[in-house]
Amino acid sequence: MDATLRIEAVPLLDGAAETVALGILSSLQPQNLRLRRAVRDLEAAAQHPRYPLLFDPQTAGGLLAGVPAERASACIAELRSLGYAAAEIIGHVEPRSEAEAPIAIDVRP
Repeated sequence: MDATLRIEAVPLLDGAAETVALGILSSLQPQNLRLRRAVRDLEAAAQHPRYPLLFDPQTAGGLLAGVPAERASACIAELRSLGYAAAEIIGHVEPRSEAEAPIAIDVRP
């Protein structure tokens, strides 16, 4: 599968952007950064100020769920009604392409 991630749609913890802008990263972030080889548009993506946070171990795990596209909006509405105000659609998955790297990061605002 291929995936496109809209980097501006990824919710951040308060202060995360400011902290990474100061060069303060998790001690495990460099180990996770090795996974960048899966990013198709690495040069453009790596210039985005949020990019380092994609590899922060504190943002991994159960914070991401795959939901069929036709049910995604309803899922977000339900999560928000349950108090998860930061719930957001952050991208989409497509059939595997011929591209060497399967992940595209959309850096448009």
